[in-house]
Amino acid sequence: MTDLPEFDLLRLERVSTTRFRLPVTTALATPFGRMYGGIGVAACAEAAEQATGRPLQWITTQFVGSAVPSENIDIEVTVPAAGKTTTQSHVTCTIDDRTVFTSLCAHTSRAGGDRAHFGAMPDVPSPNDCGIDPFEGAPTGSFLDRIERRLATDDEAGGVGAFADGRVMLWCRVRDGAIGSPATQAFVTDIIPLAVCAALNVRATGISLDHTVRVIDPEPSEWALIELIPDGFHRSTGHGSLRTWSEDGRLLGTAQQSSIIRLEPLDSP
Repeated sequence: MTDLPEFDLLRLERVSTTRFRLPVTTALATPFGRMYGGIGVAACAEAAEQATGRPLQWITTQFVGSAVPSENIDIEVTVPAAGKTTTQSHVTCTIDDRTVFTSLCAHTSRAGGDRAHFGAMPDVPSPNDCGIDPFEGAPTGSFLDRIERRLATDDEAGGVGAFADGRVMLWCRVRDGAIGSPATQAFVTDIIPLAVCAALNVRATGISLDHTVRVIDPEPSEWALIELIPDGFHRSTGHGSLRTWSEDGRLLGTAQQSSIIRLEPLDSP
C-alpha cells in the first residue's frame, strides 16, 4: 500500500477499510452556513485513496445535496475494477438515507519519473506583489479562514480582476499546509464560478453542479497559481475550467466545473 498524504482539515474518521465519516463543522462550511463544495470533493478524494491504497489521478463529483454544520456525512467507497496498477473507485456520500454527493475516481500505482506538462505558466507577479483578496471582508468562522488568495490582475483590463482575454488568475495557499495532493487541489479549485461571473459582470455567486479534478503533478507547493478560464453560459448554467500551477512553474493539475449562476449585476443595490 502506498503511503498517501492526508489533508488535516478534513479529519476523516475511518469506520472500516471502505467506510469513513466526515463530521461537518463551521471550519468546513461557507460563510452562508453550508458545507463548501471543495471540501466534499476533497473528502471523496482522500477516502478513495485511503480505501484503495493507490494515488488518485482523476475525480469527478456530482453535487446532489448539501450539508450543514453538526451533520455527519457517511462516505462509502466501492471498487468496481482493480488491476495490477490501476483502480477505478466509486464514492457515495450520504446523510441518513439522503445522498449529498457522489464521485467517480481513477487511481494508478505506476512508477513515476515520467512526468511532463505542455504549455507554460502565465507570466504574473509573485504572490508577495499581489495584495487583493477577492473574498476580503467575508465573515470569519468558515473555510475561508484556512485559505489565502491574492488576485494577479491586469491593470489594463476591467471586470473582477479579469485579464483582457477573460481569464482570472489568483495565487492561493492553504494555511499550515501545501497544495499538491488530490484533496488539496480539490479544496482550492472549487472556484470556477468566479471566472464565469467576472465574464458576465455579475456578482460571484454560484451553486456547483459538478467538479472534476485531474492531478498531473502532486509534488506540493506553498503557493499555487489558479488560472481560471470561463468557457460559456447558457440556461443560467456557467461552465469553466482552470489550470493549477506551482510557484516554480509546474502544472499541478486541471479542473472543470459547471454551476448555476445567479444573475445579479455588479451595479445593482
